[in-house]
Amino acid sequence: MTPTVITGAGAITSVGRGVAATCAAIHAGIARPRRVNALNIVEPETQELIGIQSHPVHGYTEGFSLLGRWMRLARGSVQDLMSSGLASEGASPRFWESTGLVLVVGELDDQTLLTEDGQALARIQDEFLEPFVSTLGVAIPSSNVRLLARGHAGTALALQSGMRQFAARELERLLLIAVDSYIDGLRLEGLLENGRLKTEEQSVGFAPGEAGVALLFETEPSARRRTARPLGQVLTVATDQEPEQLPRIQRGRALTRCTQRLLDETAPSATFRGDLYNDINGETWRAQEWGHVRVNLGQRMDLSQWHLPCNSVGDVGAASGALGICLALRSRDSLQGAEPLSLSLVLSSSDSGDVGGIVLRTPEGGQP
Repeated sequence: MTPTVITGAGAITSVGRGVAATCAAIHAGIARPRRVNALNIVEPETQELIGIQSHPVHGYTEGFSLLGRWMRLARGSVQDLMSSGLASEGASPRFWESTGLVLVVGELDDQTLLTEDGQALARIQDEFLEPFVSTLGVAIPSSNVRLLARGHAGTALALQSGMRQFAARELERLLLIAVDSYIDGLRLEGLLENGRLKTEEQSVGFAPGEAGVALLFETEPSARRRTARPLGQVLTVATDQEPEQLPRIQRGRALTRCTQRLLDETAPSATFRGDLYNDINGETWRAQEWGHVRVNLGQRMDLSQWHLPCNSVGDVGAASGALGICLALRSRDSLQGAEPLSLSLVLSSSDSGDVGGIVLRTPEGGQP
């Protein structure tokens, strides 16, 4: 496997308009939930209509459609990444000729996008992917651009594919942009009908959120040539999938297999000690899936540094895996000036059954 490092990061969330502010807020346990009018429900006691409790990026995405929110969040996260010092490098056409671009987005259906049968992905490409690439302002070859609508596990799937391209010397860098939003009327209606949202009458469910995250992955030799400071190193990536026909409530085997492969590669004869980030969000099936992992592999993991970003920003869908990477790069200990844990494990599970995991190593001393 070609040594891969992370040399850039940017993020827009409900608790921060940048990766530094976002990570500091989440590690501090800050949350800014508010009610949104994308979907109104009846308050049990007063019988008044109230908005769903959510985690929108207030003052940033209001008034936009679902794909418009994606566009705002994607552009904002890239601007944050570029402001960290990549702008000067990005002025060189040669830099982008050897760079791939993958946009990781949520799993949307025709009902949510009001498209004809089987046309949801085509609409995302026409109304989100192509306009975004045209406004990005960099000369990435069209053959290096990819859209991946696989939800929560999309970051792991995209990174695994990108690292194969690194090994084949097809690319030197991969700009991964993960974006999603549940703050949409039709999307929220479907979730409410299926009993997946946390409301005043239903305590088991998730709070919808939205976020955009941009990450620049790069081969270690490429980063060394341009004297780029690595934020962290990717040690290994693993993915798996549950059978499509298997009900969500019965899942857990695929995530267990995926986690076991990661542990076998990074801590084959010892307990894994490091930060752990996953996308448990309040839904029963996710808790039971994670319970399956703990029953089978709990003795191989030290769970004293287990983090749940959903507590601060809600469920951010396809952006959750990339957000977990950002949090690992800017761990709580390093922000407080203490020596950070060197390893981090980020686990993700998509609604459709895809699962993925990434193990990272952060440099000694953490992030400034």
